[in-house]
Amino acid sequence: MHGNPPSHPWIHRLSRTNPPGRIRLFCFPYAGGGASTFRGWAELLPDEIDVHAIQPPGREDRLFEDPVDTLQATLDAVVPELLEHSKEPFALFGHSLGAIVCWEAARVLREEHDVEPMHMFLSGCRALPAVHDGRRDLHTLPEAELIEELRLMNGTPEEILQNADFMRMLLPTIRADYAMLSRYSFLSCKPPGAPVTVFGGANDPGVGMHHLQQWSELVEGELDSMVLPGDHFFLHASRQPLLAEMAKRLLQPGREAGRDSSHRSL
Repeated sequence: MHGNPPSHPWIHRLSRTNPPGRIRLFCFPYAGGGASTFRGWAELLPDEIDVHAIQPPGREDRLFEDPVDTLQATLDAVVPELLEHSKEPFALFGHSLGAIVCWEAARVLREEHDVEPMHMFLSGCRALPAVHDGRRDLHTLPEAELIEELRLMNGTPEEILQNADFMRMLLPTIRADYAMLSRYSFLSCKPPGAPVTVFGGANDPGVGMHHLQQWSELVEGELDSMVLPGDHFFLHASRQPLLAEMAKRLLQPGREAGRDSSHRSL
């Protein structure tokens, strides 16, 4: 690993229970998102699940730090922090760009440290390496076009999109995240040892059912997949059913989640 250590921790604990829950859940946000993406999750999940969020620089309480625009720099920073928690059972969740970072962090943990999560949840993301198929390089767009793309994605409140001063602060981080996505190159690797569940939105225009099913080529056994109501940001609109499905898999250790079902919808 290389690179400078982060000036602030990348992992924020969101649960307030003491002692912590027996299972750590580490959550990776989508492009432009931060730890607040997962606000309220700790209150909706059972106390046995201790919720932690990844907080990259350039947003929220790290707003005035330079954003990171390469996956390698992200892994160099976040994997050592994940290792500090790896003595306890843990799971990983990632949405969209966060799913890619989640997958690659799990690969590094497995290949370089012989560490596996108990479960991996990949949400709102095309199966690798098809993540780039038909995608524009959003980080190179002029400001007005990039803002319009964000509006079409329906993940940013209109009042924020229309706040020119606020958007000027946010856009460098958003561009950095999309640059990371554009530069990402999939590395072929052995299937993860952990069960994998993939989630998708029923009305996500960019991630269809066929994209989700292609994850079956990267995991062992039958793919555990579920489609929930909502668009690309269904993790907000369908938060309660999403968390219920995750809790069910994490709290039934005798059940081989990810091995016993093909596809379900709610």
